[in-house]
Amino acid sequence: MNVNGQAKGQPVGDRWRRRCKKRLLSVLSASTNTVLGPRKQNAFGILMYHRVVPPPRGLARPTYNVPPGRFEAQLRGLLRRGFEPWPLRKVLEFHRRGQPIPRRAFVVTFDDGFDNVYQFAWPVLERLNVPATLFLTTAYLDSPDPFPMDNWELAGSASVPTVCWRPLTTEHCREMQASGLIELAAHTHTHQDFRGRPEIFAGDLDRCLAELRRCFGLEDATFAFPYGEKKPGFSSPELVAVAKRVGVLCGLTTEGELVRPWDDCFGWGRLMPEDFDTGASLAAKLGGWYNPWRRIGRLVLLLPEGRGPRNE
Repeated sequence: MNVNGQAKGQPVGDRWRRRCKKRLLSVLSASTNTVLGPRKQNAFGILMYHRVVPPPRGLARPTYNVPPGRFEAQLRGLLRRGFEPWPLRKVLEFHRRGQPIPRRAFVVTFDDGFDNVYQFAWPVLERLNVPATLFLTTAYLDSPDPFPMDNWELAGSASVPTVCWRPLTTEHCREMQASGLIELAAHTHTHQDFRGRPEIFAGDLDRCLAELRRCFGLEDATFAFPYGEKKPGFSSPELVAVAKRVGVLCGLTTEGELVRPWDDCFGWGRLMPEDFDTGASLAAKLGGWYNPWRRIGRLVLLLPEGRGPRNE
């Protein structure tokens, strides 16, 4: 396992079994939510997307991808169920003032900065009037090469369209920002493994913020930790202290958790939609049912824990 993620080198059979188990857990949590309603009444959820692109036929499925049609169906399903999309900054302002955040509020975020977000996700967001935050790794804006942390084995290959892996351009970011629907945000400059390197992290994050100011006039920024898991140390207290010192407004993680009113916004978790999730199963994740079933699944179905940093 390396910093590029768990998909590379993982046997196909293991991936398939893991995917089947996760699908089963999504079905179980959706059914439970339909019957019993939300498990947690005083929490809201943040969704974490990466790629939104049609998967190439007959080739390895892109990692961390939700196809455009499924992406739209997920959001429409949530809206039909009464969920209300909020901008991240609005949630942070309510949190800062101690104001209650509605149970059915949710936030949409994207990590890294794939150009397919501009090509395929943004038109959906505009049609549905759903705001979103886009966490950019600023070193790779306008790059013709894949992200170095992209764990999809076909990233950069001539056998797949470049839209599947290409980073965003500055022009496309500005166009989305000008719409008022998309907030640009920080995801560090180079998306490295910063564990045990707080000063390197500080310099890299500061460089990211400088690029956001220079390119987009952004004077303050929200932030999401690269890789982001707490237990392995990607959003450790040491790195949280650095992020607060550098001056970002929050520090989102990749922990699959709902946000409670008393949680520090430098440790808020996010829920990752899968390409098989429906509006019903996402509503169950936002309702707090997926994690209990996942814990049961680990015991009964022997669903393995993810190991090592992921491309998030």
